[in-house]
Parts: sequence; C-alpha cells; structure tokens
Amino acid sequence: MPFPLPLALTVRLMPVVVLASAGWAMSVGPLADPPEAAASGQESTSSGSSADSGDAGDSGDSGEASGKDDEEPGKKTDEAGKTHTKAPDPCKAVSKKTVTSLVPGKLTTGELASTDKDVRRMCQWHALKGYDYRWLDVSFEIRRSTEDAQKAFDRVAEGKGGPFKGLGDEAYSLSAVTSDKGNKVQETELTVRSGNAIVVVTYNGGDFVEKTTPSADKIRDGAAKAAGEALAALEKPAG
Repeated sequence: MPFPLPLALTVRLMPVVVLASAGWAMSVGPLADPPEAAASGQESTSSGSSADSGDAGDSGDSGEASGKDDEEPGKKTDEAGKTHTKAPDPCKAVSKKTVTSLVPGKLTTGELASTDKDVRRMCQWHALKGYDYRWLDVSFEIRRSTEDAQKAFDRVAEGKGGPFKGLGDEAYSLSAVTSDKGNKVQETELTVRSGNAIVVVTYNGGDFVEKTTPSADKIRDGAAKAAGEALAALEKPAG
C-alpha cells in the first residue's frame, strides 16, 4: 500500500532492487500467517495486512465468478484439495502490451526477493510519464490446500471493499485514495483465489503536478486486466 505522500513518491521511484532489499521480504507477504498455513511449511515472522481503506471501498461487477470443478492443465489435485503446485514467474505473467498500457513512461521493473519461489513470488512495475505516475504489483502465493487458501482469502475479505465477480473462484476488491498535502494516489488492491492459490494485484496512480488521480473505475479495471492475465499464467502447465 502507498506510504503517505510525499514519501510515497520518494520510495516508489527507487530502483526495485533497493525497494526489495528494504521492504517486502516475501516470507511475510500480504497473506502471511502462522507457519502451518504456508505451502512450504516455513515459519512466517509477522502477519500481513490488506489495503488501507482510505476514502472508500469499491467492488467490481464485471461478470460471474468462475469456480471450476474439473481438473485443468497446470493443476494437480490431492486429498487436501491442492490444485496448484508452483508459482509462475510474476514478471512474465502480465503481457508487455498490458504493462505498457497500465504503466506508461520510463519503466522500472523487477522481481522481489523470495524465501521460496515455488510458493511466493512478486513483481513490481513503476514509471513516471511527465509527472503522471503509475505503479503495479502482481504476486502469487501457493497455499498448502484449498481450505487454507480460503481462510487466507476470508481474512482479506473482512475489509471495507467488496466482492469482485468474474475472476478465479472468488475475488475481492478494495479501492481507496490516499492523500497528503494535496497529493493524491488512487489505488485498487484486488485479491483473487483460484483453488489453493492466491493472486494479489495492486495498481495505483496519480499526477503529482496536477494533484489529480485517475478514476476509481479506471484503476480498478486496470487491476482486473492484470489479474486476469496473472490467473491465465497460473493455469499454464509448468515447464
């Protein structure tokens, strides 16, 4: 989530490698919880949090949720209801065309460090076009079982956002505006569960000269576009 501005602008425009070393360690990602819940069984050192509610919470309505009972390519089902076994490369999960449209300008991109890339991976893209700023995060977390993923999703869905239809087995959207000294950032955090996997997309932006933001709908739609492509990458057979 964005820091209060102007710290947001300072931190988010650092090279991703610097941000990775100073920030999100992936072993304690946005859905981190007690060690028995992690797919790898490794101990987490703190609990994550969902998006700050800011000014408002919005929900999407772009179709019906697509729960699927049949086994699909790239999935493996066991007695515990596990379907996904490995997180895909998050920096390749969203197409170059989509990234360019969502994050225009001189792009900085990179994957954050992870303690276990099989189960937790995250990529970030950010850019300025003039003083119009955009930031996109896409993360994957493979949980031990579908039941475990459901519990993690339910914790996130206790926030002030709402259901988002048409993505994965279930999805939850939280939109907010953060503001400091007249600078504003419009953000959406979109959390999607597909079987035992959780996909989290965070997308935000604002103009630091005009002190305006894109509409909540535009940012939410951008997050949904990235989430759809991330889910498609999750479904692809490993290899």
